Amino acid sequence: MKNLWILSLSGLGLSFSVIASSPSPSFNCNKAQGSIEELICQSEELSQLDTQLQPLYSQAIKQLNLNDAKILTAEQRGWIKGRNDCWKADDKTECTRVSYQTRITELQISAASINVPSPTYYQCNNESALQLSAYFYNDTLIPAVVFSYHTAHQPPSEPAIGFITRTASGAKYQAQHASLWTHQQEATLTFFGQPPITCTMSK
Repeated sequence: MKNLWILSLSGLGLSFSVIASSPSPSFNCNKAQGSIEELICQSEELSQLDTQLQPLYSQAIKQLNLNDAKILTAEQRGWIKGRNDCWKADDKTECTRVSYQTRITELQISAASINVPSPTYYQCNNESALQLSAYFYNDTLIPAVVFSYHTAHQPPSEPAIGFITRTASGAKYQAQHASLWTHQQEATLTFFGQPPITCTMSK
């Protein structure tokens, strides 16, 4: 972390230094509670992520009715609790970073600060009545997909959001209860404890 920038005027044989203050998080570091908030205050990267998150959260709240705003507020409190639980992690900084990155991505999507991509549709071969729709977000902080599925006899499922994870080929997105792997024209949807469902992009 560099807070000291050296500016040289070589032609004049002069040099001087400017002390640049580190970015501060959205909360008062003098009132930081717990080791994770203290860690955020000490980290330029984590402080920047915190200040990036707050306007997205405020924007999302303004777009909701009173009841939905209460739900988002409760979700945000739950997220803060989960972020602060990173004190249990072996790598506290990485845990906190990922927590911010996924939450910011969620808020970018819910606050509509990112253009909604065109949907991609899949027909699932071993579930002939099942159709999968996916919105691939590549302009969010981390790549993500919002997907849902339906059958001829069932309404669309609640949309799930998956965040990209490392994979040998293609792109794999991990949601709370399922994963979606895509490669070229194919996709594999896997629910925890269930056999994979293979799908092909609809023309």
